[in-house]
Amino acid sequence: MFAKPSRSALPGCSIEDLPDIVLENWGFCSICMGAAHFVARHPWLRDYYLCQRCGTIPRQRALVEVLNIVRPSWRDLAMHESSPNIWFFSEQCTAYSASFFHPDTPLGAMRDGFRNEDLERLTFPADSFDIFVTQDVLEHVFHPERALKEIMRVLRPGGVHIFTTPKHKHLLKSFPRAKVSDGVVEHLHKPQYHDYAAGDNSSLVTWDYGADFDDLVQAWSGYSTSNFILRDRSRGIDGEYLDVFVTQKLSANRLT
Repeated sequence: MFAKPSRSALPGCSIEDLPDIVLENWGFCSICMGAAHFVARHPWLRDYYLCQRCGTIPRQRALVEVLNIVRPSWRDLAMHESSPNIWFFSEQCTAYSASFFHPDTPLGAMRDGFRNEDLERLTFPADSFDIFVTQDVLEHVFHPERALKEIMRVLRPGGVHIFTTPKHKHLLKSFPRAKVSDGVVEHLHKPQYHDYAAGDNSSLVTWDYGADFDDLVQAWSGYSTSNFILRDRSRGIDGEYLDVFVTQKLSANRLT
């Protein structure tokens, strides 16, 4: 269903210009589900420490490793993913669905084979999914507090939201980089963009999250949240911004 990820070059640098190998090792890839050769041609391991078989990066492998721990039976559960960037879950999960957001398309409609959904106002009924996945999405949402409440609403009791988003260790306090009013975006800081799933570098960064992010997630979602940070080169997991967050919808975890 999805194209396999490919290495992105540094700004102003083609793939051919990348330096020689700076790190390589053999290990086990949780996405290939077998022996793998991990190679980095740049010290920014987050984007360049690649599995040579499937092309995935460390945070993607880390999320799968954590999911295997917290929901080992995930392949047989109802899973939804917002803005997917790897093919893995669509191939492995029997009850998988995915969505992107296009503001010019009615919510809940299908577009290019995917459902059109806004995380801040999902059209799914309550208690629809066992697992909700977002990979580096929340830093592109204007109102993450609304998105997290919506995700918890559509999760079934006992369900989990498993997600990644950059958490900046040098920031004590998270802050919005932009806000929107009546459809008009106001930039509060110099605009920054990340590659969208289509690879067009057009996704505006709306929030920079800092040391207080875990507390914010819990306040916004209403549930306690766990933060997993893995480093294991035998699994091809090393580099920057590898936090994997898990929020479980259990009455025992409810904070409000």
